[in-house]
Amino acid sequence: MATLLIVGVSSGAGIAARPELGEVASALIFVLGITFAGALCGLAAALLASIAAFLLFNFYLAEPILTFRLASGSDVATLLVFNLCAVITGVLAGRLNDQARAARLSNGHLAGLLATSEALQSAVRIEDVAAFVTSTAPVKLGLAMDLFQAIDGELRALSEVEIEASLDMARFALIHGEVHEGAATGRRLNGSNGPLGVMVVAGVDGHDPTPEFSAALGNVMALALERAALSRGLAERRAAARTEELKTALLSSVSHDFRTPLTAISASASSLIEFRDQLDPTTSAKLLRGIVEECERLNRFTANLLEMSRLEVGQGPTHPQVLGVADMIGAVISRVRMRAGSRKIVKAAIEANLLVLADAALFELVLVNVMENAILYSDDDTQILVSAIEEDSTCVVVIADEGEGIPARDLDRVFERFVRVSRAEASPHGSGLGLAIARGFVEALGGKIFAEIPGINGRGTRIVIRLPLAEPSA
Repeated sequence: MATLLIVGVSSGAGIAARPELGEVASALIFVLGITFAGALCGLAAALLASIAAFLLFNFYLAEPILTFRLASGSDVATLLVFNLCAVITGVLAGRLNDQARAARLSNGHLAGLLATSEALQSAVRIEDVAAFVTSTAPVKLGLAMDLFQAIDGELRALSEVEIEASLDMARFALIHGEVHEGAATGRRLNGSNGPLGVMVVAGVDGHDPTPEFSAALGNVMALALERAALSRGLAERRAAARTEELKTALLSSVSHDFRTPLTAISASASSLIEFRDQLDPTTSAKLLRGIVEECERLNRFTANLLEMSRLEVGQGPTHPQVLGVADMIGAVISRVRMRAGSRKIVKAAIEANLLVLADAALFELVLVNVMENAILYSDDDTQILVSAIEEDSTCVVVIADEGEGIPARDLDRVFERFVRVSRAEASPHGSGLGLAIARGFVEALGGKIFAEIPGINGRGTRIVIRLPLAEPSA
């Protein structure tokens, strides 16, 4: 259509200009139209325009007018000149079009590689790289791609196989480096320590990737796979180091926490055996109570460690049941009151009908750990207030003390294992596990626990425990 329009316009202009400018000028206008047709539409359009221009020029402008004639040399020369112009402009236009197409293709490949590189920057896991291949590569690159990871010489598909015979190509490419089959290309992805995997790509809608583009894309994918592998290895080494650190800290903490009550039990029991006849009843009863208290302390440590181990392997509460919060708090206060000394444990505001669905042993351990912490870090003759109310369809248990308090910067850290708050003054040293274990238990029960300051009278700490309410059993 464009060729016919150009020929029509140039022919009309040439015919109109002949009376004023003459035959030669009119012929040049025809040549100009042929040149435009070749430059815009290519060689075939230029040849078509030259033939049409020759016929129109011969019929309307060359003498005798309104007749076709190809008898003289000038007639043949006109045809040759027109065709020569068509060939030259068509070839030049073709080259320019090819170069422009190659430039567009190159720019598209470059943009695709850049987009691929940017998309893979956040791919820190093998699964992230596989997700890119599945969801992003067809859109950003216009390619069907299959990715295989090499593990001990075997290939594992990281995405759903889209290309027919992809696995066979991948196995061949793993050995030979590269393989071509129809429109598909298989390329081995090499890392710093050997083959990482194989990429198989094929163009979509006839847009086959060039060898250079496949090579560059293979390098980008190899970098992504190697980075993911290194990231996973680094994470595993960090986890192993952290596990070893926790084991060391746990052994140190447990040995200290177990040694102290064992020493007290041993001393009290030895005194009772050796000096039984010399001790008055009050002293004997005090030594026996000390043995009972330290045994309970050992039992609590053991229960904490066992429950913590069970929670860390992903096991939730084993025996959830509907519990009355007021009854649980009362039982725990009675249990810890002997260790409170002259501290006053006060029930500030406890609603009677609050029910939670929880493991009784876990819930009791949470309350015991928090109250033990409040006793450990507060002085004699101070208060510990315990409240339990309903708020926003949850049970909120608050345990507040008048102790040393927690610096604001450490309010979150105190729930990490083996974290002890640094203090300028001397203070008792716990195991660093109490609040960490409480958080683990509360989260296992589906709740939240956090610390606030101050506690009572502008001093101390408030530990807030939020648990979902349970419906009363029928």
